[in-house]
Amino acid sequence: MTDIIHVIQWCQNQIHICNSSVIIFNKLFIKTHSIILQTKFAKGKRNGGKDLNKVLKQNENDEYFHFEKDFIQFSCNILLPIEILPNSHLSDIFSSVTLYHTWQNLSIINETTIAFIFYVDFFRHDPKSVHILFLDTHPKGNLEVLWLQLFHSYIRLGHLNISSIFYKELIWSPSQAQSELDLKQSRQKAPSYFFDFRQYILEKFNIIYSRINKNFNYQNLNIFFLVRHNYIAHPRNPTGEIKRQLINENQILNELILKFQNFSSIHFTFNHFEQLSMQQQLSIIIQTDIFIGMHGASLTDVLFMKSNRALIQFATTAWQKQTHFEQMALINNINYHRCLILNGHSTTAQTIFNC
Repeated sequence: MTDIIHVIQWCQNQIHICNSSVIIFNKLFIKTHSIILQTKFAKGKRNGGKDLNKVLKQNENDEYFHFEKDFIQFSCNILLPIEILPNSHLSDIFSSVTLYHTWQNLSIINETTIAFIFYVDFFRHDPKSVHILFLDTHPKGNLEVLWLQLFHSYIRLGHLNISSIFYKELIWSPSQAQSELDLKQSRQKAPSYFFDFRQYILEKFNIIYSRINKNFNYQNLNIFFLVRHNYIAHPRNPTGEIKRQLINENQILNELILKFQNFSSIHFTFNHFEQLSMQQQLSIIIQTDIFIGMHGASLTDVLFMKSNRALIQFATTAWQKQTHFEQMALINNINYHRCLILNGHSTTAQTIFNC
């Protein structure tokens, strides 16, 4: 079941400006038509997309642009009152738009483009026809392959070598804090289009969800243990040290293997996701009945599990109040259990087994 209340609010709370060249939806996101972006008025120290090992220790403030007046130009002379703009980065971007008179030396983009990323189903667009425009200067990440697999293409603002670009349709997505999956939303149900979007992702990686047996088979139970290894995930952690990992991991794995060998109906496996492709990760998780692992970003894959399965999250006292993955499990109809452990203790394997 999905939550459609917010979609109704989007439809009911629209502000149309400049003959609908600008449409503001519920003070969250903006759809624009016939708009010009002048890249020279986006000021920043970086262009983005660099390999992580080339930008280690870079300041996070260096990964964002400052947008000056004339960055955005419309076909009419308008002033957007601050009170009608979304309370986010979009308020800064749209606070000083200007009028264009002629189209000279322009690169024209006729296809729909989305700044950052948004649920394209709401605007009834085929994702493979949509271009993604990133407005930050973050370094290259592990999700690069995802954008190419799901959408027509993507590009970073800092990589545009054209000073003025005319967009026939440009959709500006909300900030992370206002996204439909942000923790502050405290969702009890999945947001609209969640299951459609999830299925689309699986299919693009050649995993046909409709062909997968969704019934829970107690006679053939797949338990997957997600282990965590050190790796460099962002510039502010140049050593790549992952703090939330099991200190005595090998001991725990060996003990669990021995324990599960006594159950012929259980297939116990383990792996880490840091070096696996997106397709490999999804192939593992879609066949998993019980997903277990330490608190960490890779548990986000709970969103791709078949419903009515289980997630067991290990947590120490320092992380026992975090609800990130409990909420994700909830919206995907996954049974969630938090397993409190003493990291490094000789009885940790037995504690996990009991959970």
